[in-house]
Amino acid sequence: MKNTILYLLFVITTALTLVNRYTAFYINNSKLHFIIFFIAACTFVFIIGQLTGKLKSYKSQLMTFILVGILCFIQSFLTWGGDWKTQTILYQNLINKNKTIEFQMRGDRFSFGYKKRVINRLKLFPGFDWNTEIDTTAINHRQWKKMDLYVNEMKLASK
Repeated sequence: MKNTILYLLFVITTALTLVNRYTAFYINNSKLHFIIFFIAACTFVFIIGQLTGKLKSYKSQLMTFILVGILCFIQSFLTWGGDWKTQTILYQNLINKNKTIEFQMRGDRFSFGYKKRVINRLKLFPGFDWNTEIDTTAINHRQWKKMDLYVNEMKLASK
């Protein structure tokens, strides 16, 4: 039973990490993203430890858990660009209220300024979205309601 849970956690978290990386699926919460990445890395190390016969004692498992946590934190800190934050909800779909067109910004970690994008966002679950870049000049206005709702998730000072 313990091995089944370990393998299941590895498959689920690794799949979520890979789908987030290589598709339009997006984990929109940095803490949730770190937890999923950390569980994927830990379960991988523990599976390798089981296959090689290592990590049998509680002390070695605890040290491995801490070491993997530190390495995941360092990797996340050095490569993570920041969360995309919605500044303005431009349009909302008339049929599906979870589908919006949004203007988003992200602060660059090691440089000055912001990255900007306009996306078609489908909210799947809390913390999980399906985002695709969109050209707002080519949308069908019969399917979309113009909102121009200023959200300001980055909490920038208003003009």
